[in-house]
Amino acid sequence: MKKSDLRVGPVISGREFKSRDAGFLDVINPATGRAIGRQACCDPATIGRAVESSAAAFRSAEWQNTTPAARGRLLLTIAELLERRDGEFIELELLDTGKPVSQLKGGELPLAASLLRFYAGAADKIEGSVKNTEGGFFSISTWEPYGVVAGILPWNYPLVNAVMKVAPAIAAGNAIVLKPSAETPLSTVAFGKLCMDAGLPAGIVNVVTGKGSQIGNALVSHPRVGKISFTGSTSVGQAIQKLAADQLKAVNLECGGKNAIIVFADADLERAAQAALISAFINAGQLCVSCSRLLVERSIEKPFAECLRARIRKIVVGDPRDSKTLVGPMITRAQHEIATAALDRALREGCNIIAGHKPLKLGRELSKGFWFAPAILGNVRPGTKTHNDEIFGPVLAMLPFDTEEQAVRISNSVAYGLSGSVWTADGERALRMVKALDTGIIWVNTMLTGYPEIPVPPHRMSGTGVELGMEGLLAYCKRKSAVLGYDSRAPVGWNL
Repeated sequence: MKKSDLRVGPVISGREFKSRDAGFLDVINPATGRAIGRQACCDPATIGRAVESSAAAFRSAEWQNTTPAARGRLLLTIAELLERRDGEFIELELLDTGKPVSQLKGGELPLAASLLRFYAGAADKIEGSVKNTEGGFFSISTWEPYGVVAGILPWNYPLVNAVMKVAPAIAAGNAIVLKPSAETPLSTVAFGKLCMDAGLPAGIVNVVTGKGSQIGNALVSHPRVGKISFTGSTSVGQAIQKLAADQLKAVNLECGGKNAIIVFADADLERAAQAALISAFINAGQLCVSCSRLLVERSIEKPFAECLRARIRKIVVGDPRDSKTLVGPMITRAQHEIATAALDRALREGCNIIAGHKPLKLGRELSKGFWFAPAILGNVRPGTKTHNDEIFGPVLAMLPFDTEEQAVRISNSVAYGLSGSVWTADGERALRMVKALDTGIIWVNTMLTGYPEIPVPPHRMSGTGVELGMEGLLAYCKRKSAVLGYDSRAPVGWNL
């Protein structure tokens, strides 16, 4: 099969399902700008069929009798199959996202497998409580699955995010309907098929494809969907939360970020510079927990800028199949235009490019791709759009601070609170910063480490709920309490 012949569509009840004619969307390789295939757009009837299939699978005796330990073994099998077929998934992610192969091999595929294994081990660790209450009663508190979960995925990490939702949902005993981004459906559809190959009952994992808003709205509003887990932009997250409120549905939202890396004068400048560039430019800056603001203590502003200049010159932007490449393309032409407009606006605001953003040398094959040379901005002022607004591109805004209090104030001044990073040799200062910064996760003298066992709870406009860790598993459960009378003399109610 030629790459241009790729065809994907919904996976329902363990097989590819042909939707009624609701049209098709091209699948574009962002590295070349060319169509590599098409995806079917699901019509409302197909979406309803997917949800009903998952609801029936959840209610089936087969799934209801599947123990937590057995669910864990199924997740282990999925992990083993994913590793065995890693070449297939790397190729699909390369075509879909244009990500460098080194990041897929060394980062994303191992992370996806580790997520599956973590939740496989956690499946039988969900614990309730029993209390001997006053008056001759036992109270029992347990966790139960929601039933059908809708997992709505972003385009930046399609496979990892699919696994991040499927693994805890299955470990908790749910069925799930996945909606991949219209820009990156390939690996999610393949993962849905792999789940069936691993032995999951048909319908426990279904996948629907097509335009985001139409399918997302249909999933959120479907009465059999008990929980929504969304990763994506803040504006879409807000719309989902409003729609879910009509039926008072549980919602997990991991949305945008405008995260800061804060570097004090006593930090290891070389390591901090490396962390700043990797965090800001990995996946072409299209990562919600990356740090796009760089706060540097004023006394080291100039030498640190030199560290950055020396390192950015070594960053390879280009062919994703080259093992030396660190930065690939932007995901779409529209996203490239957003980053370009943001950089132009920054210059109008008085910022200047202090490093990077040099013309790229790309071969003919890549000339039509959505390439954006990484840039570091100086003379950035707090309160400007450049400082406050998420760009979601390889643009790093650098600005100085004079005191610890000022660094905290600048960091917390944006609407988001997803992640942050602090670099200092002073342990007491590090603890003060961890306490003062209003973000869900803070790295100290490191960056982008700790998954999957560490929970990430977004703050403020970055979202609601918790991803990852044991708390991320409980996010796919609902509480139930029971009161058991063991004394015939106990009152029936209200001590009557």
